[in-house]
Amino acid sequence: MEYVIATTVSTDEVHLADGTVFANQPGSAGFYALAGMRVFTDKVMICGGIGPEYLSRHGEWYKKNHVSVEGLVVRSEISPTIVIHYYKDGSRIDEPNIGLHEFRALDPSIDEVFRCCDKNTKGVYVFKAAEREYLDALIRGKRQFGYKLMWEISEDACRPENIETIEAYLKDIDVFSINRGEAKLLYGTKDEWEAGERLMKAAPNWVFFRRGEEGAYIFAEGKRYECPSISDITVTDTTGGGNSSSAAVLYACCEGYDPQMAGCMGAAAAAEIIAQFGVPEVFTEEMKRRAMKRAKMCKEEINNG
Repeated sequence: MEYVIATTVSTDEVHLADGTVFANQPGSAGFYALAGMRVFTDKVMICGGIGPEYLSRHGEWYKKNHVSVEGLVVRSEISPTIVIHYYKDGSRIDEPNIGLHEFRALDPSIDEVFRCCDKNTKGVYVFKAAEREYLDALIRGKRQFGYKLMWEISEDACRPENIETIEAYLKDIDVFSINRGEAKLLYGTKDEWEAGERLMKAAPNWVFFRRGEEGAYIFAEGKRYECPSISDITVTDTTGGGNSSSAAVLYACCEGYDPQMAGCMGAAAAAEIIAQFGVPEVFTEEMKRRAMKRAKMCKEEINNG
């Protein structure tokens, strides 16, 4: 497969402040990354462990969107479900039915990831803490298959004691994705600019520095590229915006787009994902054309000042 998402999936049950409930919504960082990439290509699949109900709940979505389920392996007696409660003040609480350790145990093994790869694989996305053996194996896989690797780091790994380890990996990670809150935690600072500067100096390759509704930066070759959010769009649910934009940036990097355009493509993918609760029911060519048009307009606006 051209693109592989190597991260566990789950089911979301969304409770809105007005009492509306959206049950059986496919979710997780990996699933939103899959959706972000699916905006631009159907040559993408996800791999990882699932519970016995997952495909009966969500298999039709994969079928309608021409996404393979061959990388999903039943490996748990319980299907991870996250109950999300939204409140009138805009806050939310997530209540998973299993613990973080049990959830992460469903991440794909390296063998499961590599079974999804072949000589045509261009990019692999992984959402992980600083797990050295796992990252080392994926880096070795780059030499075997020739793909580019994105590491979207999890927040619990972003601690000052991990700075040396994380920065050491940046030479082998083609695109490193981190949000500004995580970056500030990593470097033990309240200054977003300082955290960004340190990352830019440490990374010889791309860093996708996510800034929420303010957009993102891409650091590449010692330069800072500003990538604003797409304006004049409907924002219904921001869940997964960062994951979806990250995967779209990986796609753009692998397809040869420059950093500025890649960041705009990330913003355009996120705009499609946050327009409804959960991910779109069906991805279409019209959606891809709309996203590309938005990305090109975004870049033109930046270039025109």
